[in-house]
Amino acid sequence: MPQYFDITLKSILKKLPRKFMKIMTGFETAKFLDVQFPEIKYRQPDLLVELPDDSLFHMEMQAQNDRNMDCRELEYLYLIYCNFRKSVQQLVLYVGDGKLNMKNEIKMPGLHFTYRIIDIRDIDCRELLESDDPADNILAILCKTDDADGTIRGIIAKLYELPVEDRRNYILELLTLSRLRGLTKSVKREVKKMPVTIDISTDELYLDGKEEGLLEGERIGLLEGIEGMLEIKFGLTGLELMNMVKALNTVDKLEEFKNLIKLAGSMDELKAFLGKSL
Repeated sequence: MPQYFDITLKSILKKLPRKFMKIMTGFETAKFLDVQFPEIKYRQPDLLVELPDDSLFHMEMQAQNDRNMDCRELEYLYLIYCNFRKSVQQLVLYVGDGKLNMKNEIKMPGLHFTYRIIDIRDIDCRELLESDDPADNILAILCKTDDADGTIRGIIAKLYELPVEDRRNYILELLTLSRLRGLTKSVKREVKKMPVTIDISTDELYLDGKEEGLLEGERIGLLEGIEGMLEIKFGLTGLELMNMVKALNTVDKLEEFKNLIKLAGSMDELKAFLGKSL
C-alpha cells in the first residue's frame, strides 16, 4: 500500500471510529495498544486493540492483494498471542479498487489457521454516514455506494459541523482516501461549495504538507525501532551506527535497512549498506 494511504488509514483507525469498530468487532469501544514486536522480525501491527471482553482485535489493511498474507497473519498471531496470552480476533481489511483475491487460511496436518478478510466495499456507506463520529464519516468514501457524489456530499455536510481546524484536517484525510477510489476531483468540487474559508485551490499543497508530516512521524517510529533492533542484536556497539542511520533521507531506505538488520551477520554488512546509501 502506498505510504500516504497506509499512514492516513492508520491515523483514522487509531481514533477508533465507533460505528466502524462496531461493524468490525461487535464493540463500539476498545483500548488502543501501541506495540511493536522485536522477535524474529520487527513488526508493528496496523491496529491492535483490547476489547471490552478482554480479548484482542488485530487488523491489517491492504490496498493490493498479497499472496503471503496468510503467512503474515500466522506470524502476527504467534507474536501477539505469545506476548499477551489472550484470545485474538484477526481481520484483514481490503481497501483496494481491484478484485479481492487473498487466502484466509492455512490448512495442513496438525494445523488449521483461519482469519477474516473483509472488503470495505461490502460495507454500506450509509452505516458510517449515520454516525456522529467524523472518522466513521470519512471512511464512508471507501465503502459501497450507488451514488459516489451523493456520498461525498453527505460526508462534507457532516464535516461542516466541526470546528474549523478539525474540519480542515478531516478534509485533508478525505482527500487522501479519495485517491483510492479515483474521486479526488469530486471531493475538491464539493469542498469548493462549502460556505467556509478553505483555499481549495492549494489543497494539493496542504495535502502534500500533511503527508510530509505523517511520513516524518513514520520516519521517527522507524528510527526508534531500528535503534532498538541494533541494541538487541549488536549491543552498545550497534548504537554507534545511529548517526549514519539518521542521515538516510527516505522512509523506504530506513525500511530496507531495518530488514537488513534481521539478516546481517556482522556490523560490517550494515556499514557497507550505509556507505552506499549516503
